[in-house]
Amino acid sequence: MYSQPSPVFEVLDDSGVGLTGENALLDERERRLVVGAANFHSLAGPGQTFRFTVVRGPSGTLPALTDEERTTIAWEDDREVVGSLVVRSTAPTVTDLHSAASDGLVDIALDLGGPPAQITAYHQLTGVLGKARKAVRFLAPVQFDALRQFRTDMVERKGRDVPRKAPVRLSRGTAAAPHGDTPAILFGLHWLELGGAERWAIDTIRLAKEAGFLPIVITDRESPQEWITRPELDGALIVPLNLPLDPKQESAFLNGVLSAFDVRGIHLHHNTWLYNLLPWIKSVRPDIPVVDSLHVLEWRTGGFVDISVRLSNMIDKHHVISPQLRDHLIGKHGLPEDKVVLATLAGLTTGAISVPDADTVENNPFTVSFVGRFTQQKRPYLFLQLAAELKKNSPRPVRFIMQGHGELAAEVNSLRNGKGLADVVELRGPDVPVSDTFRDSDVLVVSSDNEGLTLTSFEATAAGVPVVSADVGSQASLIADDLLCPRHPYPFVQAAAARIRTMMTSPDQRKTWLDEQASKAEAFAKLPRGEDWTRDLYQGWLK
Repeated sequence: MYSQPSPVFEVLDDSGVGLTGENALLDERERRLVVGAANFHSLAGPGQTFRFTVVRGPSGTLPALTDEERTTIAWEDDREVVGSLVVRSTAPTVTDLHSAASDGLVDIALDLGGPPAQITAYHQLTGVLGKARKAVRFLAPVQFDALRQFRTDMVERKGRDVPRKAPVRLSRGTAAAPHGDTPAILFGLHWLELGGAERWAIDTIRLAKEAGFLPIVITDRESPQEWITRPELDGALIVPLNLPLDPKQESAFLNGVLSAFDVRGIHLHHNTWLYNLLPWIKSVRPDIPVVDSLHVLEWRTGGFVDISVRLSNMIDKHHVISPQLRDHLIGKHGLPEDKVVLATLAGLTTGAISVPDADTVENNPFTVSFVGRFTQQKRPYLFLQLAAELKKNSPRPVRFIMQGHGELAAEVNSLRNGKGLADVVELRGPDVPVSDTFRDSDVLVVSSDNEGLTLTSFEATAAGVPVVSADVGSQASLIADDLLCPRHPYPFVQAAAARIRTMMTSPDQRKTWLDEQASKAEAFAKLPRGEDWTRDLYQGWLK
């Protein structure tokens, strides 16, 4: 018998895939994707035996593991068959929650997609209007962003009323339903990719393991799931969902989770699927506490803050990372003060960073840095516009570092070359420690069109680096007042360039701004920390 990679299934035949290391036909990311798919089907079909035919796609295609099309045994012409795997679900069958388990063999085709490749949502737009929007976005990204900001202004001025879903008024529910003995926490994540919210989610999963829980991690957004191999997820039960699910499997899967484990709590991190199923969960298990973590207001769409407000009657505590979000939930939407918990992520940084001495810095070109994902939200194209402005008109030699990766990586490379910046803009990937970039920097630029509170601002402060930031989210809680710049793209570039030129010629002014930033960070650090609050929360769930 092979070693078992999951508590909810056993491997019967692994001669064709190498899931358990017999043939090693899968890399670690692919192996964990197959385990995640087997977790889902085993919990949705307790006692059943499954034969998975595993296929790979070309670069840029995404995994398809659980959606309703998995009920077929056909696949696209461009897929390559890796092999097959037979497993038997060991998830318990509870007669009053599940139909009798089938003894027959269930055949399912699992599509692992291709090697991770970055593609933006704009590339996926269809139709004449979608193609036009895509063309304008990539031909003139700064001008396109200016239009987006005007739309944001309109939505922000108008405001948004979010009706709340009626509470589930049950005194008992089915809390006494049989369940497993393993204490577990159910986590809902957007995806397993690089990001601030995901970084915090991964940290809470680590805290759950340290407290003695089994983390059950569900994602609901398609992606290559590159973070699925992170060590914090070792030993967790991971289920990467592809939607839509077959309606019968949806309820069977959740029943399987609630039956197989002793779920003591639910922690939501930007997972729409799990948010929308909270009313059902609360109706059958009102005893399970629910918390969510919120990071950023999304003015154009409402985003997860609006979803959280709508479903607030199903949520016991809202964890927010900034004063802006706390005031928005309590002041704008009237949520009870004792239901909203402000606990910051100030400690979620790279840690201590050595700061170069002033003489060393002044003898080098002035270095302006960008650290973050190459996504629409972070506006890396705007940083390159700023770089072009400073290269053209700067009182001293200047260079730039852009560290990150993401769906706009190709655009970053193209604009860097197209604007004649290849000689002054250095690109760094995730293989370079972020601490090295901060050590090499004289100023960090946050060019985002929206944020909650950037972790990079805390990291820059620890490294002795001032931050020039768009005045978005709760950045004003950390950034010197004079270094907060307008959100709109052209005013942002003008204001940021002016402040950076002042730093180049006036080390004293640069230090004054840095001292103000450090003072704000010190005051912010006195607020409750997210890690401490979450650790105490989970300890309470153990009792």
